[in-house]
Amino acid sequence: MRTKSYRKTFSYLSIAYILMLGRRITPLFDFSNDGNLNLLDAALAAMISTLILLGTLYIKRLLSNLESLNLTLLQINKTDSLTGALSRPETFSRTLLEIERSLRTKNKLALLMIDIDHFKLVNDTYGHSVGDTVLLNLARYCQAELRVIDIFGRVGGEEFLVVLPGADQAQAFEVAERLRKHVAKEVLAKVADTEIRISISIGIAVFDPAQRHDGFAPNIMSRYYEECDRAMYQAKTAGRNQCKLSVGP
Repeated sequence: MRTKSYRKTFSYLSIAYILMLGRRITPLFDFSNDGNLNLLDAALAAMISTLILLGTLYIKRLLSNLESLNLTLLQINKTDSLTGALSRPETFSRTLLEIERSLRTKNKLALLMIDIDHFKLVNDTYGHSVGDTVLLNLARYCQAELRVIDIFGRVGGEEFLVVLPGADQAQAFEVAERLRKHVAKEVLAKVADTEIRISISIGIAVFDPAQRHDGFAPNIMSRYYEECDRAMYQAKTAGRNQCKLSVGP
């Protein structure tokens, strides 16, 4: 909004400069006709026009810098700075939009909660910088396995939420298993000659708009977020490195 306001200011100044320039050209025609020229007025006009031109150009440069900064801040707000996944607020915002779309189209929507098994042990043993590398590579491997339309965001320290538009239980479980197996076979970090591998536990909840619900997207998102989170903890309780489907509240 501020950028739009500055753009208007720049436009008004540009128009004013063009009009003033036209007004200052008029005395030149008068001088060609009668030979009279007010040198002081001409000098002041030239100075004023020059200053307005410089001011207008400076405002234009400020506009460009402001738009560049706004784009940078927008990107920072939408993206997790460490992993490149969506930030928590952006993840929830896009999930809400997908739920609203699901309510309109009557297509199912799956939510997957991913949590790294024994991640604290990685940090305690190798340090937080190695833990950061593990998080970064986990995000990369997961994103490589997902579709462009899928949502992948970091919602906690070592927790990630995946949203699969149009996926039913069988499809969601297949994606979750593919992610789990892919991560388990990869080396996510190296310390000297030690290869660091991890496993993940995944909880799955599927929203079916054909079933009974309260109809409010924020409430639906909150409910199914809790369901996939609960299913993830069931996977951990059952031994970790596995996927669990939610059985409802």
